Amino acid sequence: MDLLNVVVPIFGLIFIGWLLKAIGLFPRWLVKALNDYVYYVGITVITFLSLHDVSHSLLLDPMVYVLTILPIAAIVVIAFSVARLMKLEKAAIPVFIICAFFGNTGYIGFPLNIAAQGRDSLALTAFVSTIYTVIVFTFGAYLCQRYSDKEKKGLQLHTIPVFWAAAAGIILSFIALPDLVRLPLTLIEDSTSPLALLATGAMISAVGIKENAGTIGAISGIKLLLMPAIVVVTAMAAGVSGTVYKTSVLEAATPVGVTNTVMEQQFGLDERLASSAVVISTMLFFLSLPVILLLV
Repeated sequence: MDLLNVVVPIFGLIFIGWLLKAIGLFPRWLVKALNDYVYYVGITVITFLSLHDVSHSLLLDPMVYVLTILPIAAIVVIAFSVARLMKLEKAAIPVFIICAFFGNTGYIGFPLNIAAQGRDSLALTAFVSTIYTVIVFTFGAYLCQRYSDKEKKGLQLHTIPVFWAAAAGIILSFIALPDLVRLPLTLIEDSTSPLALLATGAMISAVGIKENAGTIGAISGIKLLLMPAIVVVTAMAAGVSGTVYKTSVLEAATPVGVTNTVMEQQFGLDERLASSAVVISTMLFFLSLPVILLLV
């Protein structure tokens, strides 16, 4: 695999997004609109099309779940232990745990898998990303609510568009989509990956990094190195290889997801820690990605 062909397009678009924001061509309202399009439209459409077209045997492959859920469970236990050892404040504990396991599986995971494996991997990538999303908006929301002093109703899974897109894609997979429907959806699908990377770059901010340097370093180390390492070891023990292995490793290796900041804000937790973890882990991803690509 040519590492430059994967690394340069991804980080090139992230840098362009940051640069356009820095010089004023991406004002705040445009960044929000871009982010809303990617999250509510682009990733939703990708998830629907990918799960509509994916093989049912792949959805029923137990190794997909093993290489996703077991590493998440392991990271939750490890992150909780590290948070206790570091004596983090109450509002920072759930942030630390969730940031340690929930990565940017959509904004970065989709274009990363396309670049590393080709578009044929997108169906499985969308499914694995959906598993992460379901876990973070169920277990993650429960964790936030437990540690929050704010009176806030838990985030509801049924309000997440990706969840409905996944369900609709699987249910309608027995029906062929007419070209009149598929063509515009495909155009949206093609636009999402580059716009997601531009949005990631535009959302980078240096707020709250200095005061949380040690904690952010621990989060980044767990998320970027330990989590994919656990996936690799689990796959070796289970004898898993091929697309399932590669997709699971690449999704696990993505930097901290931007959704984490929104969740922590909703529950009145340490959102500055979450946003700082997104920034630093995304920057460090430039260093960790070449190592990860050698494993796939």
